[in-house]
Amino acid sequence: MSSRDELLRLLEPPAEKWVPPSPDEIVRGYGTVLPADFLWLMETYGPGEVSDYLGIYPPLPASEIGKGPGVCPTAAIEEEGMEGIEPEYVMHGGLFVWGSTPDGDGAFWSTVGEPDEWRVVTFRRHHGPYEPAWTRFDCGIVEFLVRTFQGSLPHNPLSGTDLWGNTSPTFRRD
Repeated sequence: MSSRDELLRLLEPPAEKWVPPSPDEIVRGYGTVLPADFLWLMETYGPGEVSDYLGIYPPLPASEIGKGPGVCPTAAIEEEGMEGIEPEYVMHGGLFVWGSTPDGDGAFWSTVGEPDEWRVVTFRRHHGPYEPAWTRFDCGIVEFLVRTFQGSLPHNPLSGTDLWGNTSPTFRRD
């Protein structure tokens, strides 16, 4: 079963579809296309919150980038647990943020390679003394969500346990 099929099985999408900006508008705003699995996620679910915990940001039209919540280029803040951080995360534009939690965690893509090769990176604000604050996962956003719900990543990628091993997650559109 594909990650998309598994996500549809685990997480019921809203009945009403959300319409993302056009591909041309995305390229105009971000200077690149965004990963295909993220665009599928937006077309299927839209922006919103998973189990009232993980907020997933929308792609924005070019004129709105940086003006409100939405996918945007960013860089790691050096004070935020630099252990385990990769050099490209600190450079401006080395990360694109796509989500956050009320615990202060961030969900990003490392923008190394072509967009469909971008991998999920999380920043956990609350982590154990021997656990990294920053972790790169060798998967895209859809597989990341599925593996988080299944509890099959090497460790919980976020501070809270709201999604980890959650066999009946919910989705609420913003």
